[in-house]
Amino acid sequence: MSNPDHLPLNRSEHLYWAGEGLYGPVNMAFMLRFTGPVAEAEVRRSLRALVSAYPRLRAVIQPGWVRHHLRILPDNAHVDLLFADAYRVQPGVDPSNLKALEAFHGPFLNEPMPLERGLPWRARFFPHDTTPALMFSVHHIAGDSRSLIDALSGLMAALNGHTPAACPLDAPSMLPAVLPQRWQDWPASIAAWWRNNQAVKQFMQTRRVVSLATHRSNEFAPTQVHHCDLQTPPQTLRRIAKAMGTTSNTLLTAMLAEAFLSLAHDDPNAVAAIRISVDLRRYFPQGRAPRFGNHVATMVVRARRQPDLAHQVADIDAQAKAGLASFEQRQHALPLLFYEWLPLMGKTLYSRMLIAFKRRGKLDDVSCHFTNLGDTDAIHPEGAGVRLAHMWPATNSTGLLVATGSLAGRQFLVLSHPQDEIPVEAVHQFSARLDRQLQALETLRAAA
Repeated sequence: MSNPDHLPLNRSEHLYWAGEGLYGPVNMAFMLRFTGPVAEAEVRRSLRALVSAYPRLRAVIQPGWVRHHLRILPDNAHVDLLFADAYRVQPGVDPSNLKALEAFHGPFLNEPMPLERGLPWRARFFPHDTTPALMFSVHHIAGDSRSLIDALSGLMAALNGHTPAACPLDAPSMLPAVLPQRWQDWPASIAAWWRNNQAVKQFMQTRRVVSLATHRSNEFAPTQVHHCDLQTPPQTLRRIAKAMGTTSNTLLTAMLAEAFLSLAHDDPNAVAAIRISVDLRRYFPQGRAPRFGNHVATMVVRARRQPDLAHQVADIDAQAKAGLASFEQRQHALPLLFYEWLPLMGKTLYSRMLIAFKRRGKLDDVSCHFTNLGDTDAIHPEGAGVRLAHMWPATNSTGLLVATGSLAGRQFLVLSHPQDEIPVEAVHQFSARLDRQLQALETLRAAA
């Protein structure tokens, strides 16, 4: 990077900036509840230490000659002023009441951040004698979900008396993870992408994607958030998945697919199309993988009706492996390179394109977007006295977004959705159906 304090926006970050104000702030808001009492002064001190250690948490959007970029503010008294605006103690919410935390989560997720003059995060502390909580919301421009988990590790280190390790300021480009490393590999990469793209088009010609949306709106709407603690613990999910020869992530994806397909049991052409986040860091050349920023792509698995869950798991497992192999073999170079050029059109034209895509139904053409944080217990340092008992992750989305992760022996599930297209009751029924499916599977496996 020629200027270490100025970072160009990569393709994802430019998308978030172009969409800012259209479909609402692109925030990742994590509701966190502690296992025991935590002094407010310690939370304040730890968050301030985190801002010092993680440069992108003190970044502002700044216009350049052609497009916007991130400017990293020096860690000085001005950041102290911005910190006082970003962090506050929240009165009037009882963190011992899980419904009260859920009710706070959605509206806070929808609150915009002053990205051009303030820090790209907001935090609200809910004091309590036994179960205090913290809402930590980071704008997606600062980093992806893996980055946020990294930041939470630093926060928990600080709360346990350690100094958060300094986080490097990495180059934002994703190109090293997607471009073929040799020019002679380009023709095979483009040909493979073309074949896969045509196969999907042919498959979907007579198929109908099942979703919870009752209609298509031309407008973007505020997001609503629903917490769900699955009754099936993560240890059981892993055990069942292993017995079925797959991973808990694939098992959860299959269960989501089955829940969607049950909504269209009389339609033989129904398809559950599930978009899955793919961390590109694993595809960077050795030693060059970035730590903090936005380095995620997506793939879609398309589930048809199967004779039973085992067949569904096998089909989705095969699709997921093929999808990951396509990234490993750098078959997405052409479309992802095209996306890298989109920022050159500027924020105005990009925003107009997003509006057009919304009106044509191109932004929400899947059943849901599914992201799995995995086991997050590692955010606690060894011998930690201050620990988290609950973690509910959520972010804004143009359609249904399902986020999950495990912590302290619990499997958390959060569903967020635009309020004008997907009814609240439909989301409640869907999450209950998914929970029942998992419990039935647990019972069946226990009896086997």
